[in-house]
Amino acid sequence: MTAQNTLHRLTEDGRRLVGDPFLRGDAEIDPDDLAEHVEPISGEPTGDFETLDDAVNRVVSTHSQYDTAMDGALAADVHRSLDVSRRVAGDPGLWHWLAVVRYSHFVRHRWQYRSEAAMREKFLGAGSDLYSNALHRLWWIAELTHDDSTGDYSLTESVFANQTIVNKVFDRWFARYEPAVVAVVRTLSDEPSRVIDEATNQFNHALTSVQLEGLSESEAEEMIQEIVDDVR
Repeated sequence: MTAQNTLHRLTEDGRRLVGDPFLRGDAEIDPDDLAEHVEPISGEPTGDFETLDDAVNRVVSTHSQYDTAMDGALAADVHRSLDVSRRVAGDPGLWHWLAVVRYSHFVRHRWQYRSEAAMREKFLGAGSDLYSNALHRLWWIAELTHDDSTGDYSLTESVFANQTIVNKVFDRWFARYEPAVVAVVRTLSDEPSRVIDEATNQFNHALTSVQLEGLSESEAEEMIQEIVDDVR
């Protein structure tokens, strides 16, 4: 049986230790300094770091720098390895700890440094923005697209196989509502980028006159299919 490790969070004061040299990969933060700003999470959620460490190292070693295919190769392992509720996953400090303390090598391997602000987002983003933190985005997309009853991640894989869907669906305000996400992904997975771009724009606008939480998956699928038929 694989041992479970307690998850932690990086405090707000700990975020101040993350400077531009660290973001660039030119310097590391003293572990003793970091340790002063790491604290437990209420309820003591756990993670399987033996499995996740192996998965991260495998992905880094088998993919070239900045290869977007790393996302699809790692998302299911991130999701399976972290035993957290959506409430716990909403704590930015968890993802800051994972990105800064445990998996900074992955973040730098996946994301090219383009500016301090952009790279800081990959390490220290999270919260309400599904698309910011490098690990947070993988967990949440897998959470919204996997089949909990069967443990199937085929829909998750189809998302990451199409970067236009990743960019255009999960950066929208409706991206936290699972029925809408599933309907949109299933309908658009085989469509060209032009259709995905325009259809998600129109779907996002159409939802301004609909109570999103009252929308079933089938109703959302009917809406997006009508839009796709029109866009084509």
